[in-house]
Amino acid sequence: MAQTHTGKLQKFLTIFLCFWVAFFEGFDLQAPGIAAKGIAATFGLDQVQMGYVFSLGVFGMLFGAFFGGRIADYLGQKKVLMLSIAIFGVFMSLTALAPSAETLYAARFFTGLGLGAAMPTMISVVGDEATEANRGKLNSLMYCGLPVGAIFVASLAILLPEVKWQTLFLIGGLTPLVLIPLMAMILKDKPKVVVIEKAAIETVPNMAQVLFKKQKYKNTLPLWVGFFFTLMINYILISWLPNLLMEQGLEKSQAFMVMLVFQVGAVIGTLALGYLLDRLKLWQMATIIYGGLFVALVLLFTTTSIPVLILAGVMGGIFSTGGQSILYGISPIFYSGMGKVTGVGSAISLGRLGAMTGPLLTGKILALGLGTTGILIASLPAVVISAVAVTALSRYKSTYK
Repeated sequence: MAQTHTGKLQKFLTIFLCFWVAFFEGFDLQAPGIAAKGIAATFGLDQVQMGYVFSLGVFGMLFGAFFGGRIADYLGQKKVLMLSIAIFGVFMSLTALAPSAETLYAARFFTGLGLGAAMPTMISVVGDEATEANRGKLNSLMYCGLPVGAIFVASLAILLPEVKWQTLFLIGGLTPLVLIPLMAMILKDKPKVVVIEKAAIETVPNMAQVLFKKQKYKNTLPLWVGFFFTLMINYILISWLPNLLMEQGLEKSQAFMVMLVFQVGAVIGTLALGYLLDRLKLWQMATIIYGGLFVALVLLFTTTSIPVLILAGVMGGIFSTGGQSILYGISPIFYSGMGKVTGVGSAISLGRLGAMTGPLLTGKILALGLGTTGILIASLPAVVISAVAVTALSRYKSTYK
């Protein structure tokens, strides 16, 4: 009985720590947008240079997810997660103290690098604690930290309108460093599996073996496609939604209200869809997520009715961020053993590439004068492709519901 209680406590503390890692990713995701005006004024940056500030963090996440996952398979999840948080915390703090634009750019890249490495490792840690019966619930409890973090920093800026942008980054950088000693005490690396066959010990397979051999490509390729296009849509909404709504004629306060309810919807979607994941088949989840996202996009970019836009904003948060959390939740089940974090990290890297592509594509469409109609036309095929990819995963994971 004592062992059972100890195991439950260990699981709770693990999810609790991972929730806070996700929280600070959400904090970092929202902070540059809120601090944009102050950053531009401090360093004398134009719109193109501010684009570098936004994109370099995501660029760092791409590399962090790809290489961090691989390193975690060699060194262990615990060490890499602690190192990732240290890198993130130090360089987010350095963002606030940067003496020049060049230092600022470097700090944003390395902040993203740390966060990028943390995410696949964290997902695998939670995946090791999960069973088929509670995978969705545990993942949603962990991942809802991301929209909660975004809501927190947005609320902080609303409640303290005179707060300096440097203060936001110092809060977001120094606070997560407190997690490192807690991780050292609480987290446990999963023991490496010893294979008693020809007196050999299991080694870490190379990347091609993890991702493609023994029919693995049937899992890897749809997972990559789903991650790429889902995060592309998610980051279009996170980065551009207020500006797009103002282009449709909304006032600034109305546009930011829709963005706030978007993040509230993200929390609801992460928890609710995680609950459904434990009860529905994957193809059914794909139908709900991408059907809902399709409707939300149509409403967001074709109406100026405030009540309808608020509804669409909530739906957008539910199905874009919530759908993203489901992909994070299912990705560990398609890989096993010593290559798990590599597989998860590769999928997240493709997702980060989509996250970079979405905002850049949106800017190009707007520059061509195609407006929100052009963005809608570009976005809807991506929703359909994602739905097909995730449905394909349901077919190839025979042990999954």
